[in-house]
Amino acid sequence: MGPVAERIAAAHADTEALATDGGEWAVVAGVPCEHLALPQPWATSARLLVLDGSVPASVVAEVSAWLTARSPQWTLLVRAAQAPLSGFTTWTHLPALSLAEPLAPAPTPPGVHIGPAHDADEFLAAYGWAMAPLVTPAHVASPRLHHLVARLDGDVVGCAKVTLIGDTARVSGVSVLPEYRRRGIGAALTREASLVGLGLTDLVWLHCTDASRPIYERLGYRHGDDHLLLAPSAE
Repeated sequence: MGPVAERIAAAHADTEALATDGGEWAVVAGVPCEHLALPQPWATSARLLVLDGSVPASVVAEVSAWLTARSPQWTLLVRAAQAPLSGFTTWTHLPALSLAEPLAPAPTPPGVHIGPAHDADEFLAAYGWAMAPLVTPAHVASPRLHHLVARLDGDVVGCAKVTLIGDTARVSGVSVLPEYRRRGIGAALTREASLVGLGLTDLVWLHCTDASRPIYERLGYRHGDDHLLLAPSAE
């Protein structure tokens, strides 16, 4: 495992970041576990990637019991090198990219202005109201979280978030309203969020999808590791 992958994995042991999320959390068998009030498998999860090497079955059993007691849907976050785990299937693949080259330009489209969200509602206007448990006034006020929005003629059309986790900064929540996509707003938001991250630490990273990966790579992000969310298999 390379140094970037090691730092990203180690950052997930940051319990202060868990406390900032505002959900229920605990360290179970040495693994940070979290339950957020959202009906999504990723919202109730154990961060097994903090473990060095393979994952003992006894640890899987303990964290699984904690997660099951809190939600019917849950996942285990692992490095791809730690999979497969008996009794689990891959729910989603999350390539982890880190900013490895100088941040490339991404011009802000005409009329668009990017800056901090004034409040939680402004951020949720682009992020989605279903995500309200993750964007409260307390979250917006936290020094560990930075919420950016893109405004066009005063109306919010996109958003991005930066989270201080361990000694790294994670860019997430990059979203643009459907009718404003393919104009370069998402790339501009990512660049601004990356600049915020660089003001906090030397390691800025994000999870991507196959569709979004080329956008981030054009900005200077490069492959750092592969993470998986594992869900209990049907049988």
